[in-house]
Amino acid sequence: MFKQRVGELAIRPHIVAADATVAQACEAMARAGVSCLAVVRGARVVGFLTESELARHLDVDLDPTASIEDFLVRPSASVPKDKPVQEAVKIMLERHDRHLPVVDFSGSMLGLVTEKELVDALAVDFMVENAACKALMRADPVTADPDALVREGLSLMRQRGAECVLVTEAGRPVGIFSESDALTRILGRPQRLLEPLSQYMTAPVVSVPGEAMVYKVILFMRQKAVRRVAVTGADGALIGLLTQRDILLYARRMT
Repeated sequence: MFKQRVGELAIRPHIVAADATVAQACEAMARAGVSCLAVVRGARVVGFLTESELARHLDVDLDPTASIEDFLVRPSASVPKDKPVQEAVKIMLERHDRHLPVVDFSGSMLGLVTEKELVDALAVDFMVENAACKALMRADPVTADPDALVREGLSLMRQRGAECVLVTEAGRPVGIFSESDALTRILGRPQRLLEPLSQYMTAPVVSVPGEAMVYKVILFMRQKAVRRVAVTGADGALIGLLTQRDILLYARRMT
């Protein structure tokens, strides 16, 4: 298990200039379909900009014309390219990071490894681990009614440290409002903070049954290009949420 090294998984980060505005950076994230940008000044990486950090400020003080330098994240750890995957998983979880810089033996950054790359690498390991989604999912995801205000949804996400809100109706998931939805649909349009989540959620939400095997769900998430799935019971009612982080938490216990 976990035979790979993180250097094999590292991806070239998408970059943005340090003098870019929040709006420009969010547009670059959306265009590339990523949740993190490497911020550069000249040829030097000076920090990282994440969806999570920006979404935390969206309903408080996030000005689309503000410089991104006020929101930079300085990674608390980097990993050498020969670090085994299981050690990178441990570091990421302990540091509460979603992205880790991967460096060569001289300390120069080669790329990033994210939750996605680590989870994708674990699909084969989960094939021999007889685990179903209901064993890994979080049973108390953040939920809201369709008519809840966008501002309320963002507040719930901040209070719970969540990356999304599942929108439910009669106990069934009808949509999802994520950090990505917030930044692409709400940023620069403060009037939308007082409108219903149902207008700006992504629907339908990608769902899987609680009995689904995790390795199949990893492949399904990769196919659908999503970072999380709603987990439902036989009657279609919401029973939980499974994210890439939940998969990594379980994988750490597999070692």
